[in-house]
Amino acid sequence: MFADSTADRPVVLIVDDDPSVLLLVDVLAERLGFRAKAASSGLQALELLREGLRPAVILLDIMMERIDGLTFLSHLHEMSHVADTPVVAMSTPAVLERYVPVLQVDGVLPKPITTQSLEACLARFRGEEV
Repeated sequence: MFADSTADRPVVLIVDDDPSVLLLVDVLAERLGFRAKAASSGLQALELLREGLRPAVILLDIMMERIDGLTFLSHLHEMSHVADTPVVAMSTPAVLERYVPVLQVDGVLPKPITTQSLEACLARFRGEEV
């Protein structure tokens, strides 16, 4: 039997309502040494966190239906067991420029996302610098 080599990898929670972004970031994050957990809405992500998911970092789309990034962050900060989890805002440069000053996030990841931009973003959550 082989041991599960992914068990020691840090978890990244990807929250985006665009299935193509979820798939892209999921595949790239796995290649970069993370275990990826995808949520297609802010509500689904909050449920995963309430059920015990403890990600090393959350990649959060700002513009989503129903529960947008701003609302998600408000709920996240009320959950004491994950309130200090680093959050990286994902969106277009125009949206990031408008909302990041009020979001209190730990980083930004402009769309479209590339392997290089994701690697640079996630490196510090593995304890590496790129």
